[in-house]
Amino acid sequence: MRARLMRLQEVGFAISVICGDRGYGDRLRECGLNVLPIPFAREIAPWTDARCLLALKRALNDGGYDITHSHNPKGTLIGPVAGQLAKVRAVVHTVHGFLFNENSRGLHRFAAEGAERWCARWSDDLLFQSREDFDYARERGYKKPERLHLIGNGVDERRFDPDLHPRTRAEKRAELGFAENDLVVGMVTRLVREKGCIEFFQMAARLAEQWPQARFLMVGIPESKDQSDAIDPAQLMCEYGVTDYCTALEHRTDMPELYTAMDVLVLPSYREGLPRAVIEAGAMNLPVVVSDIRGCREVVIDGETGLLFPLKDVQALAGAVGRLLADGDLRLAMGKAGRQRVMKHYTEARTTQRVADCYRKCIEEGRRR
Repeated sequence: MRARLMRLQEVGFAISVICGDRGYGDRLRECGLNVLPIPFAREIAPWTDARCLLALKRALNDGGYDITHSHNPKGTLIGPVAGQLAKVRAVVHTVHGFLFNENSRGLHRFAAEGAERWCARWSDDLLFQSREDFDYARERGYKKPERLHLIGNGVDERRFDPDLHPRTRAEKRAELGFAENDLVVGMVTRLVREKGCIEFFQMAARLAEQWPQARFLMVGIPESKDQSDAIDPAQLMCEYGVTDYCTALEHRTDMPELYTAMDVLVLPSYREGLPRAVIEAGAMNLPVVVSDIRGCREVVIDGETGLLFPLKDVQALAGAVGRLLADGDLRLAMGKAGRQRVMKHYTEARTTQRVADCYRKCIEEGRRR
């Protein structure tokens, strides 16, 4: 997201980031972005959410913005409402994956779809990363077709390029304590249950028994302690008896280098839009093993650029990863095919251009209204 904001500035948009203060504001400011902190809670917290709505409306009024652009998940409920109350010319929201998917049932499905329709009602335009989400919204009349835009997602191709890191693999492995012949299975994620973190360590426990040279690397963004589905990697390592085989890192900015240290990337997520970690891994010549869900199966061609497995099926996950660990030629072939697919469909240059075109169209429509 940071790369996209910087590129939007390069093509002439003035960008302000209005967000909760979660420790990354300074990094955004270093990139020349204007950052305005407001009260924010990722989960439902009525008092904080009310303060957030008022603070966001005030910031939008004070800034005189042409566009307000919100993102999932809390932005679904608050961002478009604040934009309309502040009378911003164009109110845009990006769906990073619906809050529900084909596996959602009962009250959760009802509430999640209600939240998405609420967001659609308050937004002028909806942007989608996933084609399946985009098609679903069109078929069910979330908005008029011309107000729905498929923008995809992209990797910063100027940064995630294996040719830029020819000797990094050995250096990064030595730094992390991995041997040259270790087989490193990685995961890059927010440290929450719905990303499949528990399944990752369950898989590690199974594979550690079969593959003595297997090692497991989790690179995560931790959530606050009051987040109900936050996980503690150290605790899970102990729980599943894999402390000796696993390494957990947090708040890393050397992602291209860390991908070079891996042999396989895993994402056992329950819900995705278009998974950035999977796209980044593909750009770095890594084969991937991902849940067979919307978003993931759009990026990954099963058997060609990676492997899909049924949601929450740890045995199938371990089997798919084991298949790749056993076949170096297959890993290389899938990694090469994955990079070709990413460079063809999922670069930041293409995605930024689609967003910029949408902005211009939205501003023009806003002037007419």
